[in-house]
Amino acid sequence: MRFIQRAKFLFSQGFDDYIQRFLAGEDVPDINHPGQVDSQTAMKYTAVFACVRVLSETLAGTPVMLYRKKENGDRETRNDLAVYDVLHNQPNEEMSPFNYKESCMVALNLGGNSVSQKLVNKYGDLVGLYPYEWPKVTITRDPTTSQLVYKIRDGTKQLDLPRDQVFHISGLSMDGVIGLSPIEYVSSAIKLGLSYERFGTNFYKNGANSSGVIEYPGTLAEQAYERLKKDFAKSYQGLANTGKPIILEGGAKFTQLMIKPADAQLIESKKFQLEDIARIYRVPLHLIQNLDRATNNNIEHQSLEFVMYTMLPWFKRWEENINMQLLSPLERRAGFYIEFKIENLLRGDAQSRATAYATGRQWGWLSVNDIRKLENMPPIANGDIYLTPSNMIEAGTQKVQDEMKAMAEEIYKFITERGEQSA
Repeated sequence: MRFIQRAKFLFSQGFDDYIQRFLAGEDVPDINHPGQVDSQTAMKYTAVFACVRVLSETLAGTPVMLYRKKENGDRETRNDLAVYDVLHNQPNEEMSPFNYKESCMVALNLGGNSVSQKLVNKYGDLVGLYPYEWPKVTITRDPTTSQLVYKIRDGTKQLDLPRDQVFHISGLSMDGVIGLSPIEYVSSAIKLGLSYERFGTNFYKNGANSSGVIEYPGTLAEQAYERLKKDFAKSYQGLANTGKPIILEGGAKFTQLMIKPADAQLIESKKFQLEDIARIYRVPLHLIQNLDRATNNNIEHQSLEFVMYTMLPWFKRWEENINMQLLSPLERRAGFYIEFKIENLLRGDAQSRATAYATGRQWGWLSVNDIRKLENMPPIANGDIYLTPSNMIEAGTQKVQDEMKAMAEEIYKFITERGEQSA
């Protein structure tokens, strides 16, 4: 065999042949059996891991507040119910509130359901919540009572819990009771993404990634060929040796290798697969470190859209299930309810906030203390005074615009100086 043929064969072992097999589908698992992808496998795909992490940490980092609606329509912040202490301070002896909410969101985004056992004292009062991994839970109906029963496999034991002893949040659902598992319904997309990652690993692990191919005139003896093959494996194969120049001898000729259309197509396909997973979880690409289409102008708007269109439904699911399952009918009738404090997630940049505050201050629906409260600052004396415009003139005039600009600049300066001092 001529050396050029041997060299091409050597390169193609980890280069052309693998790409051809990959494109032919030989490296892609059977996508017709969605049950083959479980939570552990799905989380090994970086796109799934990133999306689940963003959703879980965003909700877990948002405070849960207890309010009571008064008869005049106002509401007051309260902390005197057990549910507040459980959700805000200590869900159980092993988890912080952040860890508890995070683990529940991981279960929701992988299995479509979050199931926690209600921990109660001898009087039946709620004292904690303990979550279980969704794969360990089976939901059935008692044929006699038609009530839901939650069968939980905990090691060698099995717990059979009735509905009233469980705090259950379901995601997108067809029957309104049991949520659909995202990783089951989109298992083909996850498998394809894992295959792209496996391709990259095998390519760089086994591919001879030199900058070209050597063509040798004539035939090499077996001993010379074996020596050359060992030298290739040692000095030029693998990612660490990428781009390393090859030593030429005996009239050998070097031919530059360029990236092939198939390789470029695979790179683009991997990017598309990342977008596909982000689409499933409705997570903006810039939040999972894909900044190809991001600009300074659109990232803030995309972040606000993420809160409004992705996180808000999750907050509503949590709030309604907490109010329904963890508050008693007596507490609900008394006006108590739970809400996530999402104002901080909806805040814009300092300049936008300053303009909004200036508008509210000028037209009398924000006081100094209202603004300070929104900025997490303590109130000041005489800060609850609301202004009333003395001269009502046509909106949009130069005088109004100048006054608004001056007030916005003053508030913006106040906000930024406070940020610098706190840093």
